Amino acid sequence: MKDEIVVPTILENLNIIAEFLQERIKETHLASRKAWELLLVTDEICSHIIQFRRYDRTMDKMKITWEPFSDRVEVIIETPGIPFNPLELNNREIEREEEEEEALGGMGIHLVKEMIDEIKYTRTNNYNILRLTKFRRSKRNRHEK
Repeated sequence: MKDEIVVPTILENLNIIAEFLQERIKETHLASRKAWELLLVTDEICSHIIQFRRYDRTMDKMKITWEPFSDRVEVIIETPGIPFNPLELNNREIEREEEEEEALGGMGIHLVKEMIDEIKYTRTNNYNILRLTKFRRSKRNRHEK
């Protein structure tokens, strides 16, 4: 059963998103470690989107969709606006991001990629769509090709 919320793209709404996800996690009985990783990753991605909003004021809202399946859960984050894929920061942005994270305590996109099983960015009808997948059971060698 798919469930979603739409919130303005402001820092204060990170708690609303976390509460929304925590309720869905309880309903679907996701393991605590996997739930913690999914919450952390979603918070990090949404934080990047909120920070990017200073460059694109049309990115005024975020839609967060929860989709549970028998073998996995998916969180889809959609925002209107210019193309923005937080997974493809250039080296200068990564260096600046790492400096900021040392000061602010953020975990960075490289750790996001480690904590989530699958992550995909697409762009459709002027919307940035990021799909985060967390499998209920661990997938072996998920980072090997």
